[in-house]
Amino acid sequence: MDEPRRAPGGPPVPWTPTPTPPPPTPRFAYLWKRLTRTPYGTAGLGIGATAVLLTPFSGWSPWPWLAGVAVLVMLALLRVDRLLGRWVWPLGGLVVVAGLMLSTTPWAWALAASIGVLVAGVLRLPRWRVAAVGAALCLVSGSAYALVNAQDAREAAAAQARTQAESKGLQGVPAPARLLPTLLNRLAYGDRPEAPGAVCDNLLAEPARAAFTASVAAPDCVAAVRAVTAGITDRNSYADAEAPAVEQADGLVVDACSLTWDGGAAGPQLGVLTIGPEPTGQSYVVTAFTPCP
Repeated sequence: MDEPRRAPGGPPVPWTPTPTPPPPTPRFAYLWKRLTRTPYGTAGLGIGATAVLLTPFSGWSPWPWLAGVAVLVMLALLRVDRLLGRWVWPLGGLVVVAGLMLSTTPWAWALAASIGVLVAGVLRLPRWRVAAVGAALCLVSGSAYALVNAQDAREAAAAQARTQAESKGLQGVPAPARLLPTLLNRLAYGDRPEAPGAVCDNLLAEPARAAFTASVAAPDCVAAVRAVTAGITDRNSYADAEAPAVEQADGLVVDACSLTWDGGAAGPQLGVLTIGPEPTGQSYVVTAFTPCP
């Protein structure tokens, strides 16, 4: 150990050890402290966290993020980024957040903010008050978000059902007496690509479709249409056939097993057709089919 120094003509001067310098701050901790203590850093962290939390609620849409990148590129090309300085990155993040907000709902914003508060509270543990507030906010906003989504799903299902009902209203023919000529005409040209669908999907209800398919021992309705078409000898005359018909309360029963033509048989007999309104009541289809004996 060094001997105590003596001042000239005085008592010894006490020895003072050299203070040990503090250990260097880890780089990550240094960067984190720098970010959280600067306005642009704090804004960037908040905007980035908001964008990350909103992304799942937007269906993981990449377009808001691409829009943010496009804005940054445009600012760089216009040299505006030099004027904005370090605020250019928060500005790009704001574009991303704005795009995500356009593709989400207000309750999604509330839930994302609540999750952010909860995460901030967890990071502050054991100080639990912020975490408790975040948990309560998550419970309220999450419940509301689930209810709104369920309501939207019900409305979408109802809209789809209305659309299907309207599309069914476009099937068939507007009057029962017009169904037989329409059906025979489409059968006459059943070898065309669109013809089987025009018969099976447009003129025959499901029970009639199944019975018609079974009447010609075909694997499906499309094959049944083509089988009938193959037996037609005069396409131009086949749709001009006449058949006995009996009116009923909401349509007709047509005996298409007794088809007749002025110039002789133009094709095969078909079956007994029960013609009635489709579910919306806007048009008429074959609701039942009975094969010829």
